[in-house]
Amino acid sequence: MAEPRPGGAARVAALLLNFRRADLTRQCLADLLAGSAEPLAVLVIDNGSADGSAEALQQALATMAFGPHHVELLALQENLGFAGGMNRGIAWARARGCPFTLVLNNDLRLPPGWLDPLVAALGADARLGAVGPTLVHPDGTVWAEGGALAARPNGLRLLGHGRKPQPQRHGPEAVDFLPAACVLYRTAALAEVGGFDAGYFMYWEDVDLGVRLVARGYTNLWLPWVRVEHAAGQSSGGGRSPLRKFLMAKNALRFLRQHGRWWQWLAWVVCDLVPLPVALLLRPRSAWAKLAGTWAGLRGVPATAADVRRLLG
Repeated sequence: MAEPRPGGAARVAALLLNFRRADLTRQCLADLLAGSAEPLAVLVIDNGSADGSAEALQQALATMAFGPHHVELLALQENLGFAGGMNRGIAWARARGCPFTLVLNNDLRLPPGWLDPLVAALGADARLGAVGPTLVHPDGTVWAEGGALAARPNGLRLLGHGRKPQPQRHGPEAVDFLPAACVLYRTAALAEVGGFDAGYFMYWEDVDLGVRLVARGYTNLWLPWVRVEHAAGQSSGGGRSPLRKFLMAKNALRFLRQHGRWWQWLAWVVCDLVPLPVALLLRPRSAWAKLAGTWAGLRGVPATAADVRRLLG
């Protein structure tokens, strides 16, 4: 672990997770530090990369100027998944007494001043459990304007996906969940619901957390006037990678077991199970991964680092 650098009292603890992409993590960290005027407490978490990433990040931190911010490196010995790795960070944020916890993917580009509106919104309304920006692809189209449960493939919908962003004067809007690529949470709310469910490992953990926050009376709020660039899937091999297909299918069934209503189970049968034979003919590699994930999910087998090693290497 790198030696802590002194910094001012921070309201926001920023958690930046790395898995075998130290280059992206350094870039995102530089954006984060340069784009925030108020002091941040930043924890860079290497999630058991075992490829030299932790050492490379430690060397990078030793040469960076942090200004008013406090930055530490936590090098985990094993891959705990997005959920487990972030839970370690959430415990760190609570120990530091930060009222807000920022969860970040390392494949983001963060413009100056982007964080201030999120902090202002969360600080102004105690009913908010989480706030998030519009996430855009590098080409400017929307990746997500929050998310919703839906009767469609995968059982959820990234709102606005593939369209032009909503006008910045639009909204804000309450949503079922906020994709955890970039979310500012109320630390007390995370403690109240127990953080992420580590049994998801990666994928669906943000959906589950959003649903549990709403069940406790909190609101997940999307802010349309904040935009952050997100190059999705950099650590899992992309949107159609076997790893993503396997884990999405497996964890969809974990979610249905925990929260599913009759219409969601019916939608899963119609939208995910019935089309599988055709998918096996058209896209056999990804479809076989989805089928394997479905079978594992039906048997209640939780996602683990062994899945990553088998499907990603």
